[in-house]
Amino acid sequence: MAKSLPDPKKLTYEEALEALESIVERAESGELPLEEAMAEHARGEALLQRCRTLLEGAEAQLRSFDQPATDASDEDSA
Repeated sequence: MAKSLPDPKKLTYEEALEALESIVERAESGELPLEEAMAEHARGEALLQRCRTLLEGAEAQLRSFDQPATDASDEDSA
């Protein structure tokens, strides 16, 4: 991991997921030296958190789309 890697907080969901999958593949190969494996693990945690944050945001946005329709139908039935 000598090259500079982008900040996980600046990645899209797809970019973060692709980077995370790459880390998993390298870890499963069993060929990483211990220090590099530890660094990859830390980066993987950051990437996983980024994916979760983006998914939670998307879920909240989808719920907000459903909310006005639910409120309007409640008012119509009153």
